Amino acid sequence: MNLHQIKIFEAIAEKGSFSAAADAIALTQSTISQHMASLEEEVGVPLFDRGGRGISLTSGGVLFHRHARRILKENEALFQAMNAFRGLEHASLTIGASNIPANYLVPTLLKALKLEHPGISLTMLTGDTADVLKKLECSEIELALAGSRSDSNEIHFHPLTNDPLVLVVASSHQWAKQDRLTIDELFNEPLIMRETGSGSGQALDHALQLAGRKSTELKIAARLGSNEAVLQAVADGYGGAFVSELSVHHWKKTEKLCRVDIDGLMVERKIWLATQQNRTLSPAAEAFTQLLKNRFPK
Repeated sequence: MNLHQIKIFEAIAEKGSFSAAADAIALTQSTISQHMASLEEEVGVPLFDRGGRGISLTSGGVLFHRHARRILKENEALFQAMNAFRGLEHASLTIGASNIPANYLVPTLLKALKLEHPGISLTMLTGDTADVLKKLECSEIELALAGSRSDSNEIHFHPLTNDPLVLVVASSHQWAKQDRLTIDELFNEPLIMRETGSGSGQALDHALQLAGRKSTELKIAARLGSNEAVLQAVADGYGGAFVSELSVHHWKKTEKLCRVDIDGLMVERKIWLATQQNRTLSPAAEAFTQLLKNRFPK
């Protein structure tokens, strides 16, 4: 097995056919077929189901694909490291970030990144916490910034900064006239929540459990896919919401919102830097990681 074969395999998996892969990497279809036959013989299992409507990965092919992507990512990191060692200054870095760090944390770092490392080109993929951690496990990104951590043994989590959730309502809402709420009152009004899988939802579930209550008892009026949409809906008078304190500070229409404290309920949360266990970061990822740690010292 060699990297050339793995790259051919990746091209077939991505394009969905031997002929399309052959066109993409400028090889003949017969050459590609020979390489894949040799590869399948070496690993001892078929990697593709060859049907009349094209090809698809077998279960063995799916497993091979997962590890092949990691190998190719490490190969890319190797050349980046060698380029850095030789004094070259051009490097690409792909990271992932859940909603809050993507919108309110990473943009604040771009100026410093440009000043300290002008040769790094940054690409950020976004999604909920579950999405970006899955991308990290599959080696689609080198590091992730997320609003919660998982129990995966393949990921190392480093706490960056505290970002508690706070309850906000519109300034015209009846709760805005109260200094504090009891936890029972929280369950009497409709709330707007983020999508299932978000770090904020997990943090609220945990805080309610500690208070002896269940999130399933809340009156969920809507689930929206971004923090900005949640803030806008609340500002327009549609219920209340638990949102990132960081996002409230950055929101341009803060005067339309009112923060409400709740007796016996604190929703603590951190922003985490997640990296793959036992994987050497590329020089670009190392530089970005150091930038984060300098910005958010312990």
